[in-house]
Amino acid sequence: MKVYRDLASIEISNHTACGIGNFDGVHLGHQKLVETILECSKTKRLDSLIFTFDPHPSTIINPNNGTKLIMSNSKKQKIMESYGIDHFVLAPFTHEFSKMDYKDFVYSILIEKCRAKVIVIGFNYRFGYKGMGTAESLMHLCNQVGVETVIIPPVTYEGNIVSSTYIRKLLEKGDVKSASKLLGRPFTIEGQVIQGRGLGKRLGFPTANLSLDKDLVLPARGVYAVLVSWKDNIYKGIANLGIRPTFNGDVIAFEIHLFDFGGNLYGEKLEVSFVQMLRPETKFTSTDDLVRQVQKDMLCAREILNTI
Repeated sequence: MKVYRDLASIEISNHTACGIGNFDGVHLGHQKLVETILECSKTKRLDSLIFTFDPHPSTIINPNNGTKLIMSNSKKQKIMESYGIDHFVLAPFTHEFSKMDYKDFVYSILIEKCRAKVIVIGFNYRFGYKGMGTAESLMHLCNQVGVETVIIPPVTYEGNIVSSTYIRKLLEKGDVKSASKLLGRPFTIEGQVIQGRGLGKRLGFPTANLSLDKDLVLPARGVYAVLVSWKDNIYKGIANLGIRPTFNGDVIAFEIHLFDFGGNLYGEKLEVSFVQMLRPETKFTSTDDLVRQVQKDMLCAREILNTI
């Protein structure tokens, strides 16, 4: 897969089936769009291309209230590559870019620069200055120049339209189980193991403390059953995300305890897959009460993870 991080570097010899969007989370709806692109590229002998943005447009258009992302661009890129996409455009989204008329975006960038012969778009995706470009206006423009447009209808799950916004709301409630179903894969957080306060070890439950990306959405504060990937191995465990109120903490920390593991993880990069929330964050009156609850959490997590 060829990756382009600026518009000037795009050089494509063949015509393309092009998909546009933010693709945050690459959820079931996005997967339907990608599947359509791959089918079009195969039947029409086109290259497949994904056109997305860095950073997320909301951080430029509304910097004081930018969208927290479900996944990093690097992970999005890896997923697109695994699907077999030929070209991945991660276009810099700037104030200047945000003022581009949607017609110029379609003609100058998608059709001329990306050589699109088919453009695939979600039913409710908006683009161009002030979001004036829609699926319908895209179809009207493309019809005039002989470019095919495919509009992906809503993808639903249990009566709800699958969207990145809806998935974020589920995560913020701690419903990682439902969020993972809409993503089509477990919701994950990646991070490097950093030095912690050693509280878990003193309580008899040594933990790995992970760094957190401030741009990514976090699930609700609480305790979770998790699977942890490290060096091609999968470990079962529990994770605590919160401020550690029992110890009067005030900074969000992400701690993982791996079952049946005694190695040193400092400095290592881990990927944590959230399986199920066990309970919300709680302030205990004593450390003994906390220890007893953690022991119960571990038993509960083992039962859940043993069914996977």
